[in-house]
Amino acid sequence: MSITFPDWWQGGYPNIENLLKGFLAPRLGPDIEPTYWLPPPDKYQAHLQAGKGYLRIYRTGGRINREQKRDEPKVQFAALTPSRDDSWELCEIIRQIGEEFDKAAVVPGTPHQLHCTGEVIGPQLIPELLQDSRLVPVTLEFHTWKPRDFKYRQALGL
Repeated sequence: MSITFPDWWQGGYPNIENLLKGFLAPRLGPDIEPTYWLPPPDKYQAHLQAGKGYLRIYRTGGRINREQKRDEPKVQFAALTPSRDDSWELCEIIRQIGEEFDKAAVVPGTPHQLHCTGEVIGPQLIPELLQDSRLVPVTLEFHTWKPRDFKYRQALGL
């Protein structure tokens, strides 16, 4: 059963986590599992021992830029693979993909435009307490736009 939203709701900015996960999943190969949260160590160890890895995609903050009519999310990617070197390599793949979005482009298979402004520091949010030297995070800032500029003032009675 799913939640029913009001009839007046027509959408807004894209969910950056879903947008990136959908884009990256087929491009990372079968050994890397994109996820929002990493499982606990007793669950992920078998995955890593099988030569596979995880890429956590987690929005850590951002803002709506009203002047430019865009969302500016910061997204932390955290690679967890069988070795720290492989985790760094996976993070470098993500950084290089981000560089290809140095100009806004439509994400294939979606109506959403995406622009990556580059790597940023912070916010210093630790979404889980996982202490493993193989875990390597990088945070990138993106810009996204609504597919259409919906106005909700009338529906809200304003």
